[in-house]
Amino acid sequence: KKMRFVSILSAIALLYFPAFNSVSVSAEHVPGDDSSSTTSLPAVMPAAHSAGSNSFLTIDDLPFTNIAWKQCQYSMQVYCYEQVTVISPDGTQIVKPSLPGPSKGTPVSNCHNNSMDITKLCSVDGSDWMEMQLGGDFTQAESTNTYRWKVRTGKIEPDILMLGDTQKSVVSGNDADGWIIEIWAQPTLKAYAGGCTFAACPSVATRSRYAIEGYARELGINASWPSVANESLRSALRGTYITTNGTSQSWAFAADTFSVTAVSPHFLPPDSTGKSEVTPGYVRVFLPETYITQDRGYENVSLVTPDRVKLTVSGANATAKVTKVDGGILVDTGVEHFSAPNPEMMILKAGTASVPAVVTKAPAATVSSLKKGKSKALSSIARTKASQKPKWSASGKCRISGSRVVALKKAGSCKVTLRVLNAKKKYVVKATKTFKVS
Repeated sequence: KKMRFVSILSAIALLYFPAFNSVSVSAEHVPGDDSSSTTSLPAVMPAAHSAGSNSFLTIDDLPFTNIAWKQCQYSMQVYCYEQVTVISPDGTQIVKPSLPGPSKGTPVSNCHNNSMDITKLCSVDGSDWMEMQLGGDFTQAESTNTYRWKVRTGKIEPDILMLGDTQKSVVSGNDADGWIIEIWAQPTLKAYAGGCTFAACPSVATRSRYAIEGYARELGINASWPSVANESLRSALRGTYITTNGTSQSWAFAADTFSVTAVSPHFLPPDSTGKSEVTPGYVRVFLPETYITQDRGYENVSLVTPDRVKLTVSGANATAKVTKVDGGILVDTGVEHFSAPNPEMMILKAGTASVPAVVTKAPAATVSSLKKGKSKALSSIARTKASQKPKWSASGKCRISGSRVVALKKAGSCKVTLRVLNAKKKYVVKATKTFKVS
């Protein structure tokens, strides 16, 4: 039976987070657990919601949607986050780091269903999804650090995580005592063009930032929201994560295939010279050992080699890079930028025929000359059909004007890119051409 589940990250939800709880008590140091505690918190946890909509919740209490979960203050509290730990490249760990900014590095979590209603309680059947991120922008230097934190998600099981540069994710717990997701992630570079988040973005970004943000989702059982056919498959997939730095991202799973969409501008913002570097992109999928052995039928994860992965990138066959990691395998789809951000990947079942390894790349750019202030017909670069709904874009020392590319009155380089709809109604790069403007 076909299974399908789709999840979408909504950037506008971030506008509705209330102020963070300012209490700085680590969940790993519970009041009353030992005589060294100096906190002024009561020895007994206050009644649920006694200090806010999502405060002091136990497994029998539910939080309200769209309201940020508080910092955990008691060992039995759920729907809350534990303090972040920063791990430097040399392995040094700092708990409760002092970071500039009122909320930088603070875990941000809540539940919602693309609605801004704050009067509803969270659903525990998988119809809601959960924000999973750290507040604030990070620096390029901080992007080499790994940030580790836990979120106690109560009765909402965090089966699938979709985040930026995830290093590791572990799901533990149960329905009776509550679920916990622990995340290790590094800040990743994200590029933005205006308010573009859910459609094909303009070619050149207006800004970029380093961030840690994404969401987690519980899988339903034969439901209209992201779901699977049975509890066995849900258990096998538990702990799966998808990592990409797209500013808009979603995934689906049907007929044993993961389909990932990651939208972002193709070029970073221009530097002081007007040059725009290609936005580096990536899409990687971690699959837990339970899925590989129980559902795919392999004796161990080492048997999953690239020829056992059926992969296409924007409809073209490609070869995946498969790495054995703690708890499963990490499949790198080979996406390097956002001209081709829509890979589809399936691990073949043990015993089935292998797939041929074919690597495809975006069309190579060619260099021509263009006089300052002069123009050239786009049709001279590539011919298209109206049904392909062609989209032309330019960066550097030229611009698109109607059916022509026009060089600016400054010397430099210019890159023209053509995108068209393929048979799957997804935009892919058909041609690129670089001009030397002189």
